Amino acid sequence: MKKLSHVLIIRITAMILMLAALMAACLGSNQSVRAFLLPIKFQGEYSLDGGETWDILFDGTDISAKNKSVILKGGFGSDFSEGSYFNFYLDHITMEIYIDGEQFLFDSANEIGLTDSTCGRKWIHWQSPEISEEDVIELRLKNPHSFGNDNAYSKLLANVYGGSEDAFDSFMLKTGKTSRIIGTSLMVAAIMLLAAAFFFGLMQIDGGVTVGNLGALALFFGGYFILDTVDLPLWSWLDAFNTYALQICIMLAATCAAACIAESINSKARKTARAAVFASGAVNAVFALLSLFKVMVIYDTLPFWLAAHAVIYAILFGCCIYECVCGKISSPLNIVSDFALITAAFADMICFIAGLDNAGICSKSVFPILFLIHLVRIIKVIPMNYRAAREAEQLRSELAENRISIMLSQIQPHFLYNSLNTIYGLCEKDPVAAKKAVNDFADYLRGNMDSLTRKSPVPFETELKHLKTYLSLEQTRFAKKLKIEWDIQTDSFMIPALTVQPLVENAVKHGICKSEKVGTVKISSRELDDCFEVEVSDDGVGFDVNEPKNDGKSHLGIESVRSRLWKMCGAALEITSEIGKGTSAVIILPKKTKNTEGKAL
Repeated sequence: MKKLSHVLIIRITAMILMLAALMAACLGSNQSVRAFLLPIKFQGEYSLDGGETWDILFDGTDISAKNKSVILKGGFGSDFSEGSYFNFYLDHITMEIYIDGEQFLFDSANEIGLTDSTCGRKWIHWQSPEISEEDVIELRLKNPHSFGNDNAYSKLLANVYGGSEDAFDSFMLKTGKTSRIIGTSLMVAAIMLLAAAFFFGLMQIDGGVTVGNLGALALFFGGYFILDTVDLPLWSWLDAFNTYALQICIMLAATCAAACIAESINSKARKTARAAVFASGAVNAVFALLSLFKVMVIYDTLPFWLAAHAVIYAILFGCCIYECVCGKISSPLNIVSDFALITAAFADMICFIAGLDNAGICSKSVFPILFLIHLVRIIKVIPMNYRAAREAEQLRSELAENRISIMLSQIQPHFLYNSLNTIYGLCEKDPVAAKKAVNDFADYLRGNMDSLTRKSPVPFETELKHLKTYLSLEQTRFAKKLKIEWDIQTDSFMIPALTVQPLVENAVKHGICKSEKVGTVKISSRELDDCFEVEVSDDGVGFDVNEPKNDGKSHLGIESVRSRLWKMCGAALEITSEIGKGTSAVIILPKKTKNTEGKAL
């Protein structure tokens, strides 16, 4: 199995590296166009009131795009021959160009307004007429949004380039290549993680939810990297689709990040964290529906979405603090990752609200580093989880076989024959006792058959009821030889089915029946500070516990009981005996062990 683990780790790592290298080679294979690309500055003045008043446009002047329209008047500081190429970047705004009062570039979106089908980021390539320094150029800009693209006008002024379209495309594609490579690599790794999570689910291997959450987060974060690049409009001309896809990636990445954080919390705050994840998904669904039914353009939902997720992430931050203070941190790396993700998200939200063009730089810087760290951990954990799943499956098989063995050991032919013969004899001597014995015999068989379906511990009172049925039959057979004493101080705990009866049967069969005197079997239970104890004792012949039995018979019943007690609830079985004085068997069930229902055993 160790060889399998190393081979699996090497294969997965090699596949990820090869796919990333292949994507990098494909994305970096654009041949450069040897052409001159010139940044161009617009110089002049601007008006925010339709041309009634004008202010000088200095270098670095920040014109807020919250002003619905602005007119820039001036020039490009040089003469340009006819056919010169200009490239302008428009971030959810429209632009028209006038030269000496004559319109030379018309944006039809100005007539219909930017809608969900026309709004987006785009580059405009304009082939100009002859322009001299004396010509008065007007750039008339319009912005339909009140939030989200506050620096759109400043972006336009900072992104004006002269040069051929081919030279411009080549330059810009190189600019966004790094983000595309990172985004594509994340998406490839995400697909592999989601496939692994699906495999975990099929194989019932622990950790599938964690792997799936990380894979989903990487998928949408990868999409965010690819879609949030300045060169996107050059290779994807679907402006509306780009806007929707980017916004949906941001929304779903935020929800997946919240799910990852909630999954890493183990304290009581986990329920609150999961409620925050549900709230995040609900907020996303509401805004998606508002956009789908044309109530709002999806881009205009940003302020409300940010406000909602600021509250959600504040709740998650509080859950992480509670985990640190009151919980038991299982992995320091997980809690550090949670704080890093939340802090980066808050930083980007603040920058976005303040109109700073950071393009989510905090989240983009933090997430790839955390993803690589967790990816390495997952690659190491996959073989361990697979091995644990195989061992668990083997354990389930052994427990099933043990249940069958225990049941069969309780229904030996001689016991059936002896019980039936006893009932037959009572039918003439004591019909009432015979009727009771038949009921006990039926209950006994039913209890043994029910034990086959028990995959988890049962209440001790259930085991006690079955035990009394068995002893009732034995007392019917050995009425003059067998006495039963009960000292049940507690029955509020769980125990594997049919683990006490084999001990009582041994006490009757090997302890009392081999003795010439009347014997007593005592069954008691008690609660201690850290455990529950069940004791079966007799005053029969006893035996030497250190001497193996060489009577030619199988003595696997006690070992099967011991194995089931340990594997199902971490309990121990201690047997002491002294020849001529009797035997004592004590089951010790630790309180800290939990059954499948979460109750103390």
